[in-house]
Amino acid sequence: MSTLVLYTPQNRRLDLSRLDGQDFALVRSLHRQIRRGDRTLLCLRASTGDGAEMHVRVRDGRYWAVHFPGGDCGLDRHEISRESDEHRRQKDYWQRAAEHAGYRAWQEHRTDANTILDVAIDGPCRTGVEVQHSTLGTFQVKSRTTKSFNVGWLPVWFLDSDNTPPWFHQVPALGCNTLRWSSLPVRGSATAFGPSRFAALACTVANFGTCPASGRSPCGKHHPRREPWRGLTVDDIAEMIPAREIVPMRDLRDHVHLVSPANLALFEELTGRSGEYRPGSASTRAGAATSSTPCANPAHDDPPPGPGCSKCGRARAGPGRVLCPACLHRLRTRPMSSYYDVP
Repeated sequence: MSTLVLYTPQNRRLDLSRLDGQDFALVRSLHRQIRRGDRTLLCLRASTGDGAEMHVRVRDGRYWAVHFPGGDCGLDRHEISRESDEHRRQKDYWQRAAEHAGYRAWQEHRTDANTILDVAIDGPCRTGVEVQHSTLGTFQVKSRTTKSFNVGWLPVWFLDSDNTPPWFHQVPALGCNTLRWSSLPVRGSATAFGPSRFAALACTVANFGTCPASGRSPCGKHHPRREPWRGLTVDDIAEMIPAREIVPMRDLRDHVHLVSPANLALFEELTGRSGEYRPGSASTRAGAATSSTPCANPAHDDPPPGPGCSKCGRARAGPGRVLCPACLHRLRTRPMSSYYDVP
């Protein structure tokens, strides 16, 4: 569900699930102050008509933004809560990492598109970190990304685990290992999941199964295949993206990856197509794949296994093999008469 609202007197977007102290006090002050037709607080999940209007109520000591009768967002009410300690420390972690790398960084930056970045990093590539805890749909995430990008910020979405939402490869995004955020973790302790490398591999049955360019039999040429970019920390990401040492790109499936500029150049050389990332633009890519069956979850970031036995489909006997152990054994123990007419 969405917790995003528009506070119309200031034309500001607010996330009701993680308000800072000032905005929490502001929204609480609206209790019993909004009448239908005032259009003071509008749900951004609902349509722009009367169904978006909300007012503030208290129940059992908890504050809620409640739709007037007929609200059409699918939910009657949205809980109003302050930002969690974990969310605040994750912002602090990113800001500390960026400042340690020599950049100016600050929190809660409002862009010219009226989007709010959790952490803004001022470098050659102006980078905005979105620390995501509330559940947002793909459309909302992509919309916020496009708006920030169009006013000069590259949004990077951060999740504090290796669990990934459906939009993970629709926007620049990364996760990290599970950490205790009851206090601020030491520098370098957050391992990054999600950044990619593309390796040039020969188009063989063992590497791709079918040709990722044509979908037919292997062609023998070299194609890119995604592999995890291991060994990076969130601190590295906070330094390298603003320096343009890591850039976003689109693969041939329109999946978005964080890669090195050299790796982007390799991808474009191998495919003959642009990997430029520009959110909101229509794609003209064909449906060719960069690997046979990629997993969207970077927690499973091992290169996909090759196809099974060419005869029975079971796991192959080892690297470079095309048969499983049983079929290989049968082949090796076949009598001579099965090959030649032996008298």
